[in-house]
This record gives sequence, C-alpha cells and structure tokens, in this order.
Amino acid sequence: MKRYTESNNIRLEKPVNDRLLEIIKTDPQCREKNFSKSDLIRSLMRMGLKQYELNLQNRLKKQRGEIYG
Repeated sequence: MKRYTESNNIRLEKPVNDRLLEIIKTDPQCREKNFSKSDLIRSLMRMGLKQYELNLQNRLKKQRGEIYG
C-alpha cells in the first residue's frame, strides 16, 4: 500500500524509544493492527495535534470573552 506521506527522520531519546517499543508490544490495539514504531508515532502525532488544536480554540475563545474560565 502506497502511503502519501513525506519522509521525516527523527532522533528519539533512548527512554522515549524504549517506551514506544513497550507500547507496541503490550497495547492490544497496536498488537491487533500490527503497528510498527512509525505507525505508532503517526497515530500519537495525530492525537496530539488534534488536542493542541482544541486547546488553541478554547484559549482563543477565552481571549475573545466567548467562554469564561
């Protein structure tokens, strides 16, 4: 299957790399879908970016006075 992604090389600290490998081995979803480390990183990035965007929207609403908090 061809993926329409850009190649990005990243360096991970050893504890982060170890944790990713542990998640791949133990997480039922990763095992069921046979995730590689790259698949897991892509999934975590999507979740993190989505959460970042939600947080940003809430901060902007607070600044405009649309919500209080």
